Amino acid sequence: MKHDQMAERKFKVLHSLSGLPQKMLGARGCDNVAELVLHELANDKCFNFVRAAYLVDNPDFDCLKGVAGFAAQESYRPNGADAWQELDSFTYHVQAAPFNQKVRGFIRPSFRRRGASDKEIAGALAGELGMQQHAFHIWDMRNDNHGLLVYEPIAEDVHDEQDISNGFSLLSFCPVF
Repeated sequence: MKHDQMAERKFKVLHSLSGLPQKMLGARGCDNVAELVLHELANDKCFNFVRAAYLVDNPDFDCLKGVAGFAAQESYRPNGADAWQELDSFTYHVQAAPFNQKVRGFIRPSFRRRGASDKEIAGALAGELGMQQHAFHIWDMRNDNHGLLVYEPIAEDVHDEQDISNGFSLLSFCPVF
């Protein structure tokens, strides 16, 4: 990727990240804010992932729960409509999206409680979710929970790990249902 393309991609990411807190506040009372945030971050206007899955691991309750899934081919109106302005339509769409359903239906015992490494956790999740070339980001959340993002990046897109951390940590502020 050329330097100009990298700078343009970085600008798009930072532009998306800077507007997310305000959008999240505007969607208060919406039950699927995590799906909205994941779609905002994973779509082609930000990180441009092929697929992404957000899960929460709670060792205390021995539970790993899928929260939201994004697949570019199933994204909400990829022609540019704003999901944040069409909450009901977006909700209906993602409830029917096969990859999101697969991730949301994912419930397993906690990997952390069993002492698995981050790499082992991500590999197992990617395999179960059918991701071939995956990357991952895992972060600590409140109440000793752990956020897990397993994603398939587009091969030529390279992102700064700090940008991924800054962006996806916003999922920690979303209710989990």
